Amino acid sequence: DSARLVLVEKDATPAEILYARVAPVVNRVVWTFLAADPERDDLAQEIFVAIVRGAPSVKDPARLEGWASRVAVNVIWNAFRRRKFRRFLSLESVGAAEPLDHHADFEGPELAVRTQRILELLPLKYRMPFTLKLLGNGSTEEIAELCNCSPRTVKRRLTDARARFVRLARRDPALASRLGETPESEEDHDE
Repeated sequence: DSARLVLVEKDATPAEILYARVAPVVNRVVWTFLAADPERDDLAQEIFVAIVRGAPSVKDPARLEGWASRVAVNVIWNAFRRRKFRRFLSLESVGAAEPLDHHADFEGPELAVRTQRILELLPLKYRMPFTLKLLGNGSTEEIAELCNCSPRTVKRRLTDARARFVRLARRDPALASRLGETPESEEDHDE
């Protein structure tokens, strides 16, 4: 039985019991996709509200954690879509697209920010499974279930996402040096 024993207060509400059971799974998904994201806490709250509202529809208690993971991925996916749409309507992305100065500290948060910017350039159908594999170290089957597609589709999307990621990362001096390559020339930027 995959249901976990969760110790909670004697007078805990059903929502508190539910939270205690799914919080570790949801937090892992949230941190995988949103570790340094300024909206992380708001999105985590949105995820837990969706879980509390939808939990009565889960027929098999042993599948609660898997269902909660899919809810988390779907809420995050929708948030990424909303951001993309907001950036499309505004000039918000213009400043973010400019490369950072190559003299910054690359040993910590700066490298993570650069990687996050590259991930944001990937289409969601590639970004979500690639992030789950790259940062969450999920299996093909787990990723397929979370992304609601077949393992074969996941493998294809991971291959495509990796190629796109590497191609985009080569344009960033700090990331290119981590790949063991030099930044692409300006002529290579045209696609």
